[in-house]
Amino acid sequence: MFNIYIDDSGTSPEHKMAVAAGIIIPAKQIVRFDTEWNEFLNREHISDFHSSICLARNHKSEFGNWDEEHVRRVFARVRQITFKHSVKGFCIGIQKQDYDAVLPADMKAAVGQSYYTWAVSSLLGLGHDWAHERSVPIEYVFDEESKDIKREIEDSIAFSERSYGDHFSGHYSFRRRKEVPGLQAVDQFAWACFQGFRKARFNHPLHSIAVESREAYLRAKDAEWSEIQSLTREGLEKWVAEMHNNPRTNEILEFKKQLQDARKPKPKKKKSG
Repeated sequence: MFNIYIDDSGTSPEHKMAVAAGIIIPAKQIVRFDTEWNEFLNREHISDFHSSICLARNHKSEFGNWDEEHVRRVFARVRQITFKHSVKGFCIGIQKQDYDAVLPADMKAAVGQSYYTWAVSSLLGLGHDWAHERSVPIEYVFDEESKDIKREIEDSIAFSERSYGDHFSGHYSFRRRKEVPGLQAVDQFAWACFQGFRKARFNHPLHSIAVESREAYLRAKDAEWSEIQSLTREGLEKWVAEMHNNPRTNEILEFKKQLQDARKPKPKKKKSG
C-alpha cells in the first residue's frame, strides 16, 4: 500500500502557471515519516510548514523573525525528510494562457474549467500507471480545495472508475494540510516546480533557495526520484487535436451532463385540492 499526497502551486489568478504535484510514500513509512516531521515542527517551533510563506518571512507569520540562513536550513531539512521516506515525485505544469487559448469550450467542460483540475487529472494518470506497473494499491490524498474544484476532481475520479474499476473508488480523500505532514512536504516540491516553470517559460528571476530546491528534486536518488512535465503550447495543441471529438471525450461530456442533471433540484409537486 502507498499514499500519494497531492498539492497545487500557482493557482492564484495573478500567476501565469498552474501546477499539480504529488509525492508517493509507502504506507509502512507513514508513521515514521509523520513522527519525524512533527519532531521537526516542534524543534522549529512552528505549527506547519508552508514554502512561500516561509520564504517571504511575513512578519505576521511564525517565520517572521527568521534570517535567510534559517530559512535555507529548514527548506533543506524538509527535502531531507521527504527523500528519506518517499519513493517518487510527480509534477504537471500548465501555462494558463495556453490552456485558455487552445482548449475549446466543450473540451474544458470535459476535462475541467480549472487549470488545476486539468493538471490533477494528468497527475492521477501518472499515479495510476505507477501503481499498475507495480501491482500495488494506492491512496490519493488531496489538499482541501474550493467547493467547485473539489467537485471537478470528484467528477473526474467518478468517470475514471469506468476505465480503472475500483482503483480510485474509496481510495481518495480531501484533508487539511496543517494536519497532514505529507501535504506539507509536497508543498515544497510543488512550489519548487512552479518556480522552475516560471524561470523556463518567462525567465522569471529565482531566489537562490528556489534554485537549490529545484536542483535537489531533480538530482534526488540518482535523478530517478522526480518526473516533472509541462506541455508547450504546441504539445497542448497536439493533445487537443488527438482528444477533440474523440469518443472518450464525448463519453466524458455525456457522463458530466448526467451528473449535472442528477444534481438539479427536482420541481416540487403541486398540492392537490
